[in-house]
Amino acid sequence: MLKKILFNLHLYGIFIFTYGWVLHPYIVYIQYIVILSWLLNNNKCLITELEYYFLEETCMGGTKNFVVPKINRYTLYINCLLASIYNINYLKIYQ
Repeated sequence: MLKKILFNLHLYGIFIFTYGWVLHPYIVYIQYIVILSWLLNNNKCLITELEYYFLEETCMGGTKNFVVPKINRYTLYINCLLASIYNINYLKIYQ
């Protein structure tokens, strides 16, 4: 039961932190942290590694593959860029 809740939180977090900047522009800072963790960890997801370490299973299945797929990385890169541009323009308007 707890395992399923944690896996769902991870999956919802992936969606929220990728596209949530549209609703709350400051999610971009979390996107920076995620991208930095990928760069420092050879494109491996830290949360997925922790899931496997503690639960011996990941939200993506039972495999030991922690590398984030290219399409997911590029999607986050593009969304982070768009969110950054939006934040720059948003801050100019309200200063």
